[in-house]
Amino acid sequence: MAALRGEFFTGRVAELRLLRELMHNKVRGCFMLWLHGMGGVGKSTLLLRFADEARSHGSAVRTVDMRCTDATPDAFWAALTAQGPPEEAQLLLIDSAESLGSLERWLREEFLPRMPTHLLVVVGSRRPPETEWRTDPQWWHALRSIRLSGMSDAEAALVLRNRGVPEMSVAEIVRASHGLPLALALFADDRETSAGTGGPSGERDLYNSPDLARELLKLLLRETPSAARTDALQVLALARATTEELLRRTLDVSAAEAQALFAWLHGLSFVHSTAAGLTPHGLVREAVLVDLRWRDPEKYERLLRRLHAHLTERLTRRTGGRWAFGAGLAYLGRANSVVRDAADWNGADRLQLRAARPEDLPTVLDAIGEEHGAAARGLARQWWDRQPSAFILAEDDRGVVVGTLVAPCLEPGATNLPDDPVAHIALKHLADRSSPLRRTGRLLLGRWSTGSAVAACFALTTLWATTPGLAVSWTCVAQHQEELSRLLGLYDQQPGDTATRADSEPMSSFVWDWRRVPFARWAEELSTRLLADEPALLSAVAEPVTPAMPWPEFVEAVKHAYQNVSEPDQLAHSALLRTRLVASDAGPAALRQVLTDTVLKLRSQPGQRQLADVLEITYLGGPRSQQAAANRAALSFSTYRRRLSASLVTAAELLRDRELYDPVPR
Repeated sequence: MAALRGEFFTGRVAELRLLRELMHNKVRGCFMLWLHGMGGVGKSTLLLRFADEARSHGSAVRTVDMRCTDATPDAFWAALTAQGPPEEAQLLLIDSAESLGSLERWLREEFLPRMPTHLLVVVGSRRPPETEWRTDPQWWHALRSIRLSGMSDAEAALVLRNRGVPEMSVAEIVRASHGLPLALALFADDRETSAGTGGPSGERDLYNSPDLARELLKLLLRETPSAARTDALQVLALARATTEELLRRTLDVSAAEAQALFAWLHGLSFVHSTAAGLTPHGLVREAVLVDLRWRDPEKYERLLRRLHAHLTERLTRRTGGRWAFGAGLAYLGRANSVVRDAADWNGADRLQLRAARPEDLPTVLDAIGEEHGAAARGLARQWWDRQPSAFILAEDDRGVVVGTLVAPCLEPGATNLPDDPVAHIALKHLADRSSPLRRTGRLLLGRWSTGSAVAACFALTTLWATTPGLAVSWTCVAQHQEELSRLLGLYDQQPGDTATRADSEPMSSFVWDWRRVPFARWAEELSTRLLADEPALLSAVAEPVTPAMPWPEFVEAVKHAYQNVSEPDQLAHSALLRTRLVASDAGPAALRQVLTDTVLKLRSQPGQRQLADVLEITYLGGPRSQQAAANRAALSFSTYRRRLSASLVTAAELLRDRELYDPVPR
């Protein structure tokens, strides 16, 4: 068995090199090595491999496995002395040290200080050493702690080839295992078991084999959690990052219970701490979700809806932490298999978004230049000079920038814009074909993104919810950004016209009118569609309402309608009768009512009463000349003409809103 272990052992080159140096060096830097990592990462295999090597060189080895040893001094001594006198050993291996409990203090304060200096102690544990090891001066140099991570893709592939896994299945199983040796073994065994039946292999094993997912969880957890802890584990798997608040709100538990559940999650070996909260190992996340959806689909749906509602509510409050809430909301889409397959979500739960700082400018411009060309780089610099707040960065857990987004806000009548053809196209589209921006409205122009498509969606989701006065979002996607294009489509963004990039290469656009469907309603509808794993259902979005006529023609039609509001024969020919303002079979009387209602609505708006009076005096009070209307309104003729022109445009804005966003009259 030792020979087989040596023949098929793969990886851990650096760890074995360190162990050999410590074992054979007479002047050691330390005499205790603490190897820690999540269950299934290969700690026990590494200890066995090193024990075999030490024995082959004539060293006396003692091993104590805490899985089968009581955590008491007497039991520990009994397990040790049963193998021979402890003082004769050169190597002591303590496996599963997470089960030591209070015995860890006894080892530190009583047992180890009495051991001879030639003894090398190697500990394998799911948890790092207690704080006391690192704060006690006598242990600063005596103990070294190393965290074991998963295997590299090359090492994992070699493990599978050594097991005789066909090459066509290797890459898929490597991806599914997330580098975890335990998962590699289970996936390979499952492939061998199902090979004769033509069953699925690789990543699909986990999604189609709930028994395999459950076996993984049993081995990784080593316990059967209580109902409350199971709930917390399921929230951890669904959410991008888990906090006490998230547990409290999603599970509807007290603050004290949420605190206890959070502490339990935090102590699990496969859970990592990030700036946004707790995140599980990727394989554990998948296994928990597969198990939940198989055992209790109704509970899965309930938890997903609660998480979605909570994150939407927190995001739309526009309080602190908006980037984390926006990323969390967008990440929930990954629970849907169609969304998950549309882009690379690897490591997305550890991405951190932030606004760019002055020192980030070279990094941002270089990324834009590399991905979108020199002309785009120059234009981005112009946008930086005018709106540095439009630049967003995404960093991984090492602080490396993996994505950027440039999303300036355009306001009506804005001047001093860069000579950016896409910005002018977007504004002209609204002015000519849709509904122009009001004085407080904004167009969010997602001009460029680089790197991770998922990070771009995180940032865009945040901006859609938190940009004050957002009326329309216009997101540009280059031809090579296929993942971003798929994600925006799945998130219900409507394909717009093809625009022209600054370097003359074609670019797609995705447009959403937030005046028609506000963010909260959009998010609620999206949560329902995310529960469907079928592409047809997820992509079945409502068709956007298309205006019956371009904006300039619409304004002119409104003007003529008011001029003829008291003439039914003339009003019967109004172009407005062919819009959604009235029912398809409506006549001039229905249109007159719409025009009258608009004047009343205008009067109810702050600061618009005088414009409403001018409209009513001029058109609804019976035929009269404009001079007579000016006298009735107590205005000079020139002031009256200006107010009349403004009132007609404002009424047209209200009518266009009614056409686009109100239900169709019946």
